[in-house]
Amino acid sequence: MRSSIDAPRAWLQFGIGAVVVAGMCFPAVWMTYSALKTNREIFRKPYALPEIWQWENLAKAWTDGGLGGLYLNSIIVTVGAVTLCACTATLAAYAFARLEFPGRRALYRLFLIGLLLPPPAVAIALFTQLRDMGLLNTLWALIFANAAWALSITLYLMTGYFRTVKREMEEAARLEGANAFQVFWSVILPMVKPAVITTAILNTINIWNELMFALLFISDDASRTLPAGIVRFSGFHSTNYALVFAALTITTVPIMIFYFVSQRHVIRGLTAARAE
Repeated sequence: MRSSIDAPRAWLQFGIGAVVVAGMCFPAVWMTYSALKTNREIFRKPYALPEIWQWENLAKAWTDGGLGGLYLNSIIVTVGAVTLCACTATLAAYAFARLEFPGRRALYRLFLIGLLLPPPAVAIALFTQLRDMGLLNTLWALIFANAAWALSITLYLMTGYFRTVKREMEEAARLEGANAFQVFWSVILPMVKPAVITTAILNTINIWNELMFALLFISDDASRTLPAGIVRFSGFHSTNYALVFAALTITTVPIMIFYFVSQRHVIRGLTAARAE
């Protein structure tokens, strides 16, 4: 009797989930096939599939918009910021979770203030600091700013993971003569690898799509990243929506594929600490 009742409920949940997923995915799908239309088709039949697939729109958007250089800049900024944030946050999280030193709790809470501040609240201060350091209009400005901005959430998550690791293995390593860094590198870090991968994936997506810092700190076209370059690109081609959609497709589809491929690592990392 119970199975006969649960079956319709399961199908109902599946149907609702399918509708929600379809609604969330439709804008991306619509953007993708609109990039392969002509401007005339976009306005006359906005939701219909292209009559003739205009694959040359993608090549034209790539060349006219200079997306190759924008892609390279975005890759450099994303990889640099994610790596810098992962290294600093992991070391700091281990110190906050395992080491005892004066002001540990106060300093940890000070770092967490970054979770409460919106980016516009610190934009002027960051701009002034980067200007005084001579880093404006360089990729280092975006690397440092994005790494610092992702530090709070990464530190918070990593500290929670480190606290779930049992101390017995650390104590055994210390009895063998390992110092604090050796314990961290050889014993603890391999155990929190899912957490490191999870935070790196989430930070990659956020930093890849970051726009405000890219517009504020970079005015040189040669140093723009993809989000800032797309804003400028749409200004140059405000009437050629086919090229605008093509540029957006080239920008967003790779990061969407990256997330779908790596989402199992995110789920595994988020459930690891809960299971422990």
